Amino acid sequence: MSGELILVVDDSREIVKHLTEYLLPNLGYEAAAAYDGRDGIEVVREREPDLVMLDLNLPEMTGLDVLQMLAQEAIEVPVVLMTGYGSEKDAIEAFRLGIKDYLVKPFTIDEVSETIERALLETRLRHDKRRLLERLGRAEAEMRRQIKEMRTLYAMGKAITSSLQMNQVLDQILQSTIDLTTAERATLWLPGSGTASGSEMLHPYTKALYPDDVQLRSLPVATSQVGRVFSSGEPARQAMFGSEGIKIETDFLARAILYVPLTLHGAVVGVLGASNHEAPRAFSERDELLLSALSDFAAIALRNARAYQQSEEALATHLEELETVLRITRTITSSLELSEVSRLTIQEVHASWDIEATSIWLLDEPRQNLRVLVNVGTSAEILSSYRLEVGDGIVGHVVETGEPLYSNDVPNHPLHFREIDEHTGFITRSIVCVPLVFNQEIIGALQLLNKLDGDFTVEDVQWASSIATAVAIAVSNARLFAEAASRQQLLEATLEHNGNPIFIMDMEGCLLLSNQQARERFGLSEAAISMPAADVVSHPELAALLGQRVGERAVTQRRELEMDDGSCWLCTMAPIPDYGHILVLQDITYLKELDTAKSNFVATVSHDLRAPLNSISGFASALGDVGPLNERQAEFAVRISDSSERMMNLVTALLELARVDSRLEQVRNTCDVPHIIRSVVTDLQGQALSRKIELALDLQEEAAPVYGDPTQLRQAISNLVDNAIKYSESGQTVRIALRSRDDSVLISVNDEGRGIPNKDIPHIFEKFYQVKAAPDRGGADHDENQREGAGLGLTLVRSIAEAHGGWVWVESEQAGGSTFTLQLPLDQGVPDSGRDAYDGSYSDSYNGSKTQSNA
Repeated sequence: MSGELILVVDDSREIVKHLTEYLLPNLGYEAAAAYDGRDGIEVVREREPDLVMLDLNLPEMTGLDVLQMLAQEAIEVPVVLMTGYGSEKDAIEAFRLGIKDYLVKPFTIDEVSETIERALLETRLRHDKRRLLERLGRAEAEMRRQIKEMRTLYAMGKAITSSLQMNQVLDQILQSTIDLTTAERATLWLPGSGTASGSEMLHPYTKALYPDDVQLRSLPVATSQVGRVFSSGEPARQAMFGSEGIKIETDFLARAILYVPLTLHGAVVGVLGASNHEAPRAFSERDELLLSALSDFAAIALRNARAYQQSEEALATHLEELETVLRITRTITSSLELSEVSRLTIQEVHASWDIEATSIWLLDEPRQNLRVLVNVGTSAEILSSYRLEVGDGIVGHVVETGEPLYSNDVPNHPLHFREIDEHTGFITRSIVCVPLVFNQEIIGALQLLNKLDGDFTVEDVQWASSIATAVAIAVSNARLFAEAASRQQLLEATLEHNGNPIFIMDMEGCLLLSNQQARERFGLSEAAISMPAADVVSHPELAALLGQRVGERAVTQRRELEMDDGSCWLCTMAPIPDYGHILVLQDITYLKELDTAKSNFVATVSHDLRAPLNSISGFASALGDVGPLNERQAEFAVRISDSSERMMNLVTALLELARVDSRLEQVRNTCDVPHIIRSVVTDLQGQALSRKIELALDLQEEAAPVYGDPTQLRQAISNLVDNAIKYSESGQTVRIALRSRDDSVLISVNDEGRGIPNKDIPHIFEKFYQVKAAPDRGGADHDENQREGAGLGLTLVRSIAEAHGGWVWVESEQAGGSTFTLQLPLDQGVPDSGRDAYDGSYSDSYNGSKTQSNA
């Protein structure tokens, strides 16, 4: 029940009185009465009741007539029809005319109450809807106003934070304050530069809507209203329209003020104020809320502007320091003489500070002490006589630790070395000492003494460290230049007086240097320098070797040359990276003669041993024919026969090696290398199958033929494949590959055994040499295979390679297998260009082979 107005239209005064005076008021409704239809319509028009209780039988106009008139006038009001028994048909007609319900007389209080509640439900909903729409309209208007304010505030905040210039930020904050609050004056109060939030004074920055000549003074935090806002962090709002007004300063009054704190990360950084001085207009709570929101943008903008200002100042300082460092660097790197560099360095460094003395100390690494290289401001003679141990004094401590050190109370510093001050008469009051570091090594220290315009600071240490880097580079370069010049003189003297002829060529094969032996031996003059070596050396093979262009993959080359006088020389040519190459000649005539004599002796002895060995083998085999042998005797006979057979194999190998080395029995033909390799694989396939080893071929069928002795080439390849089978384990693969490269062919044999120890690789091609750790490389039957060899198989391969103008080398990794590579030229003789085909290194001993280990 909500106090709705109910109109009762009935000609029965008793019913009207009962309803309007007792029942309806008791139910909480306001009541009105009419005794006929016309009066009822007039009341409806005038008072717009919430409900009409209409009697069906009225004088002059029935209830149905009233309903029809209400419908004609489009008056929307809920109607409850009151009728007696027997009038249900009329009630149905009334429903067609729009009544909400009906009551049958006589009716009870409950029936009236329930009927009224049902009839008023729609009205109440309609009223609620209207009130809700009104509230929504007001809320929408308020929201629009707030959105407008937020957009305005956002635009102001964006404008404030868009600039990084302090003056522009201040002006934008003050102008936004005036626009947002419609104040006559805006003031921003900030603590003094460099002070914290507890500073004693707040300095004003102001802007007025109407320009005036008012100059606000700084206000104390402790006694001013602005200061209380700054200290408490709480806003202040006040209005006084009397004659005096509010005192901002002693002689500056306002009618209304609004102060809000500027807060950033929980700390108050200033106060933003708005004031009215002429118009008697107070600031509202809304103004306070908006200005507080604006103050957040203002605090951020001020922080950004200050950070930018500090960055600009720091950048300007750093640029100034950088210019100083660059000037010092240009000066001290203008020379490579150590004395000149040190003199220029100390002058520039001393001029960069307002100080009394400067010195540079260098570290003597072997002796682990320090000496003065150069100094300004102290006695040079006395100071240069001192040697400080690393760790002694401030300088020694800095060099020992590698950390800079500064002090403004040197006499009381525990590391102060007073003896130097006592002898020089110089009193050290303040010091900055930084290490000189070059290539991550400390080479000394830079020392600055007695700053005249104040104390040394951390910034001085940082600046000194920056300059020390340039000083260290300049001093180190000068020392390295002196050392390089000394080494160059030593090298020139060594090369010039070496007993062997030496040539140095550039990348294009032009002569850069020839020593005394080279000039005398080949009749060269000083004019030959810078000329192509092939044009100034008469020996054709040597000229061709000297005139080679060095490629990126150049390697050391060795070959023998026979001179016109019959002497034999070993030529060793090694690359000098990014420069050229060097050629050293050694007279090996005597060694060749010894080698020939040795080969002849071996061949003779081997030949003479064949007859007695055949006899021993024959007699051992015939012992069983002359009579029965017991088990022990038969065992001895077998051992004699095996030993004689191994000795015969050794003699045969020595003779074969001697024949290859003598090169007298070679039969030179065009050799089909792929055919030779297949033939070798066919012969050794049975041996590989018996040990469950796979032989894999990778042949370049279009490989050019090789000119040589096919029997010897077959023997060399067979030795390599046989060796790979012996040192492979069951289930592994031996791969034989053939490739053409430049003007030579490469035959490689790879096994998957356990590799060759690094210490054995340089000797693997020597006569009778056997790997000591051989059991680790083979399979279960490796010992038996090893007994069959004599250490001459690889030596024979090397000799065959050399006899054909080629060479052989091995690459091996521990537990990763080995690869033997045989390189043969396509034409007769030793190829020059083919030697660049493999990027490796030669053995130091002259054995004609090339070895490399990747282990």
